[in-house]
Amino acid sequence: MGIFKGMRRSLAAFGIVAVLGVLSMGALGAALYYAGYPLLMPLYGKLDDWHGDWVWPATMAAGSAWSLSFLAAGALNLRLERSQLSSAARRAVYAATLWIGAVAAWIVVGAFQPA
Repeated sequence: MGIFKGMRRSLAAFGIVAVLGVLSMGALGAALYYAGYPLLMPLYGKLDDWHGDWVWPATMAAGSAWSLSFLAAGALNLRLERSQLSSAARRAVYAATLWIGAVAAWIVVGAFQPA
């Protein structure tokens, strides 16, 4: 039960973002694409140039998939807290984990785009 108590904010963020990924109608996924744009643009091009029936579900799926990053970031934060890393450094690692999660979500979603 200790891990759930230590990660309660990350668990709450996971649930909220999972729902917002769908309720935002793809806006969250699009924002995540632009957050990871330096790495994603060479792979997939501009989001505005995409067309087809797969684009809207892909943006919603990326937003929802990103919610898993909060669980990873929370677990990593707990581990770093035990090693007595400063809170500023842990926040930076948490943010970096969320950014990497956004890029990873789009790489996974992008792997299913039609040719």
